[in-house]
Amino acid sequence: MRARPIVVQHSAGTPGANGPLTAVRRVLDSALSEQYEFVRMHQFGGNGGLNVPLLRQWTRLLRRVRPDLVHVRGLQNEGFHGVLAARMAGCPRILVTVHGTVRDLKHGGHTWRRAMLAHGAEPSTLRMASHFATVCEYAAGRSFLRAYEDKFVGVIPNGVPLPAHVDADARNGRRADLGLAHDDLVMIAVARLNWDKGFGVLADALRRLPPQAGPRVLLVAGDGPDRVGIAQALSGVPGTEVRLLGNRLDVPDLLSAADVFVFPTLHENLSNALLEAMAHALPVVASAVGGNVEVLRQGGGHLVRAGDPEAFAGALGPLLSDAAERRHVGETGRKVVQDAYSLPVMLRSLDGVYRRILEGAV
Repeated sequence: MRARPIVVQHSAGTPGANGPLTAVRRVLDSALSEQYEFVRMHQFGGNGGLNVPLLRQWTRLLRRVRPDLVHVRGLQNEGFHGVLAARMAGCPRILVTVHGTVRDLKHGGHTWRRAMLAHGAEPSTLRMASHFATVCEYAAGRSFLRAYEDKFVGVIPNGVPLPAHVDADARNGRRADLGLAHDDLVMIAVARLNWDKGFGVLADALRRLPPQAGPRVLLVAGDGPDRVGIAQALSGVPGTEVRLLGNRLDVPDLLSAADVFVFPTLHENLSNALLEAMAHALPVVASAVGGNVEVLRQGGGHLVRAGDPEAFAGALGPLLSDAAERRHVGETGRKVVQDAYSLPVMLRSLDGVYRRILEGAV
């Protein structure tokens, strides 16, 4: 093995709209770049089907750099292409991290393409990989992964930076930049705009909230295929101004200007957006699915049954009406992230897995 192993970092997606891509950026900018020589292998758009030109491009890249390890993020079509290119290039070690599966999708119908991904591309990706990891304990226990348990190398939790506390003047300045009044109660959602993220539940929950003394504002950072329908569902909520902001590169500033983070997703592994909100000491109301449960059972917010707008409103209302409770719950969540989901925690876990794979210990 080289003194400074070459590790290819695969990713796909658009900056500001993709959690795994954000994780890659943080790895590349970290102290691990002094221990490993990182090479990017990124694609911006989706494949649709089998992308032969992309496979050729990536195979040439991998043959040229001869990496010690290829780290592919995701099981779906883009991850399949990354692993297949690594196999075609003869790369000996291919690590796949599992961030989600099309099996979980609730909306959009059972299309032939989804079936091909669930029963073709995803299993093929796992078969071709030499190792796989997950981002949370929930994902590690999924039944569809049991056939590949001999390749499992552990959980590499998502990790986020822990920002400095924002003082009142800075917070008020950011709110003013967003056109928010001092007394606005600001909720924020950071998610891809599709129905699986629970926006229909959120719209119904907001309509069930009791009247509030001050004005309420919902900021939504993200974009996606269901934007028009979600905008319609969220329009006209009594007592709540809704702002769809699109994909944003200033999410930390948005979080520091908000009061509560809302996350009604219908399924999830481990959300970077959730962890970032908690790192900013925002109290959370989230659905009790996937990795949300293992994070929030340690404190930092309220878990409610997925798809239940009444329960969501019941958990959200008291937080909106009690500033002291918001501060207490938010600070608890910040401590949870500091201890278990900070960037140093993720980097130590990643480094440990890389070392074990490269040394042949797993």
